[in-house]
Amino acid sequence: MRIRRFAGGTALATIAASVTLLAGPGTAQAQDSIVLPVTSHWQTLVDSRHVYVSAPGQDAVVATDHNGQVIRTVEGLDGARGMTQTADESRLYVALPEADAIAEIDTTTLTETRRFPTGTDTEPENLAFAGGRLWFSYQATVFDGGIGSVAVAETTPTVDLDDNPVWYGKPRLASSPGAPDRLVAAESAGGAGMRVYDVASGSAEEIAHTDGVGDVEDLAVAPDGRSAITANGGTYYHQRWALPDLAEEGTYDTGAYPNAVSIAPDGTVAAGVRASGDWDIFVYRPGETTPFRTVSLNHGHMELLERGVAWTPDGSRLFGTRFPYSGEVVLDIITDVHKANSNIALTAPRTHPHGQPVTVSGKLTSPVPFPRHKVVTVTRHNEPIATVKVKPDGSFAFTDLPADYMRYPEYVVTYAGDATHVPGTATVTVEIVS
Repeated sequence: MRIRRFAGGTALATIAASVTLLAGPGTAQAQDSIVLPVTSHWQTLVDSRHVYVSAPGQDAVVATDHNGQVIRTVEGLDGARGMTQTADESRLYVALPEADAIAEIDTTTLTETRRFPTGTDTEPENLAFAGGRLWFSYQATVFDGGIGSVAVAETTPTVDLDDNPVWYGKPRLASSPGAPDRLVAAESAGGAGMRVYDVASGSAEEIAHTDGVGDVEDLAVAPDGRSAITANGGTYYHQRWALPDLAEEGTYDTGAYPNAVSIAPDGTVAAGVRASGDWDIFVYRPGETTPFRTVSLNHGHMELLERGVAWTPDGSRLFGTRFPYSGEVVLDIITDVHKANSNIALTAPRTHPHGQPVTVSGKLTSPVPFPRHKVVTVTRHNEPIATVKVKPDGSFAFTDLPADYMRYPEYVVTYAGDATHVPGTATVTVEIVS
């Protein structure tokens, strides 16, 4: 990547005979859902004190605490989009495409302290720190996206722009403390793939490239710097790439359509999708590709937003951002994210003779072992009818004689959860025939 340099002045300023139903945790998985005072979203970012949500439609960044309490809305941020922070969390940087600039915000006072112009019609979008510089993707030409950087630590910061842009869209950018001199970029609007740059010299020197991904909506680099994960809305899985050579390591089969990813300090992956049915976020232990936890945020027409998943720096809780198509953005807080799923499978006859007892069998499973003594509770049309012991292998069964007037008795089986598992529920309906 060749560069040209200019001074960038500063300006103060979430079966036939029988039927088997599978079910996971119940829907109440976000401990809190907070309505934010904005109606647009570009990125959710979390540090040890705050949750930041950039809202381009309101030219603002909303800052909340970890309980979702709004502390301040920083306004006057023209088209606020991508965000990143200094390692000490003292400064937040926000791309301002409508001002051709990047804003610096003091995270203690939550006020803008400096602004770095990036050049006429550059429209910066995505940000990342690497090699002691702030890197940004921008509109390099009418048809091409490029990657530039700002030396924010300099007394008079300089801005470097790309003289040889190779991107169709403004690429997603990511970096990691585990590889502080490495920058990863992924195509956002075409098939230009993904690249890894060595930026130790202050210039971006390409060291790896792959065409195996494109149209990336979100990108995250693992804390140890050894891998990257992409969320591509055109696939039904998230892809994991080895660094720095970009060999594809594997996939996470999350469903349609991947749009968010975040990696906790211990390597736990939270992979988000826009429309996967029951689940919005899939959580994976380091090195595993089967989720030990799935999270549902989808209440009505409220889908997870692009770049809308973020861990706290200590990995203790997870945030998801969603939008109900009309109204304000909703921030979901998941505090029990490290608890595993409680999956229940039920098997019952599709039809059953009138006046005879119905037997329903089931199995309780999880990636994490359950306590030795456990039970499930059974209700029929919201009326408690049984508490059933679960065998060591997870199996259980119960028998019920429906009342004479019941044509379609509905049974709900619930595991209440425990110290290492979230609750689980499954439902089955049997048709009673004469």
